[in-house]
Amino acid sequence: MSSSFAFQVLFDKYSARIYKFSLGYLKNKLEAQEIVQEVFMKIWSVREELSTEKSFDSFLFTIAKNAVLNTIRKSNYHQAYLNYAMLNPGKNVLLDEELNFNELKKAYQRSIENLPLRRKEIFVLSREQGMSNAEIAESLGISVKTVENQMTSALADIRRNLKSSGFSGLIFFDLFL
Repeated sequence: MSSSFAFQVLFDKYSARIYKFSLGYLKNKLEAQEIVQEVFMKIWSVREELSTEKSFDSFLFTIAKNAVLNTIRKSNYHQAYLNYAMLNPGKNVLLDEELNFNELKKAYQRSIENLPLRRKEIFVLSREQGMSNAEIAESLGISVKTVENQMTSALADIRRNLKSSGFSGLIFFDLFL
């Protein structure tokens, strides 16, 4: 069976379930459709590495869950930014009043990119993939305490980088924690 045919079979079998799963959390049809696309793009990109020993259903819905969580986080960041700006109109939240949320998010992403490699890896697993400290420790073969210390350092580094870029420390906590 060709890989494109197998992919179509998987898509036909699972896409409606992933859509319903995503829609249940996001309550937005367009975002749910985007999750379906994202999940199957991920499946396609790792198709060579898929193992028959592990549950495909579990793998598929873990990807979907992480995609949903990322979408919710992004939405919450944006809403928190708008709320903060509305509630604090007199504060100089940003050095440049024309700076918008996308620029704030870029500065946040740059801060993450500037983290030391291991710290960045731990931070991404926690914040972007939604893994617990215990799950991260187990997957990386390190102690939970090491994960906690690295997360504390990562947050301090990111906060410091955002402050040096002119962003308020308070907005960091409102948006990204």
